[in-house]
Amino acid sequence: MSDLTASTIYHFRIKSKDGADNTAATSDYEVMTTTVTQTVSPPQFVLKWGSRGTGNGQFVDPFDVAVDGSGNVYVADTTNRRIQKFDASGNFLTKWGTQGTGDGQFGYPAGIEVDASGNVYVADQTNHRIQKFDANGNYLMQFGSNGTGNGQFNYTYDNAVDSGGNIYVTDASNNRVQKFNASGEFVLTFGSYGTSDGQFYRPGGLAVDASGNVYVADYNHRVQKFDSSGNFLMKIGNGVSGSSDGQLSYPEDVDVDSSGTVYVLDSGNYRVQVFSSSGGFLTKWGSRCYLELNEGCVGGGSGQFLQPDGIDIDSSGNIYVADTSNQRIQKFR
Repeated sequence: MSDLTASTIYHFRIKSKDGADNTAATSDYEVMTTTVTQTVSPPQFVLKWGSRGTGNGQFVDPFDVAVDGSGNVYVADTTNRRIQKFDASGNFLTKWGTQGTGDGQFGYPAGIEVDASGNVYVADQTNHRIQKFDANGNYLMQFGSNGTGNGQFNYTYDNAVDSGGNIYVTDASNNRVQKFNASGEFVLTFGSYGTSDGQFYRPGGLAVDASGNVYVADYNHRVQKFDSSGNFLMKIGNGVSGSSDGQLSYPEDVDVDSSGTVYVLDSGNYRVQVFSSSGGFLTKWGSRCYLELNEGCVGGGSGQFLQPDGIDIDSSGNIYVADTSNQRIQKFR
């Protein structure tokens, strides 16, 4: 049999017949499917850039990273209250943003996303809004305010844009995801506080795959997958913090590549875990390194992390990680 869903109970009835084609016996069976584990080699370190500071190419707590169709890299330089743009080799191109509440200003720029047209969306967390810019940082629009109603937020954590221009936002302290159309008009919401399927504890990073399915990093030590209407489909992680393959500890972000492979930033374990589209564990990489104290670091800490918060994959399969507390961006392939 094929096309069965992992971690699902199926009931079967088997009939046996005699030579005259009469039913001789009937037996009922209950089977629980499991997730197949197929390990592969982890990606290799390519390059890194950044250090603590306020200059061009320096960061203070870079929270998230996003890549456009040309390979340009946008970084939410959170405590510097700005966005920085780089080429694929980490060379500085431009920046925008200052601290404040006005158009183009930020309280705490967190999740960042780039749509197919190159527009940049920033989850301005403590201003409880999403701001949209063009590729050069020119302000275009915003939506959101503080509150619990539809279209309101209590700390915007991240956002993701699907192929139709719909915008999904993790409304962290309201423990829900909200969906908006390309104009920023409210469409629907899903989620509530809890540990059941479809519920969240401080939903974090999110991503949309090529089919429009939505993946949400949930501080319940799991990643949940939904369809575009917010219906629960499956989860990765058992909801208990752990460090074994396939277990998660406070996952911060998630992304999906063009083939449907799922990359989870398993921040509490200082690593990235990779899963198949059905949730099967494939590979992992990363360990703890505190660069400023040279604590636990090997070979300059390449491929190691300290509180990584953001991950993004470009169209060529390059993987970028915001290594937040080490004040740098790392690239893998």
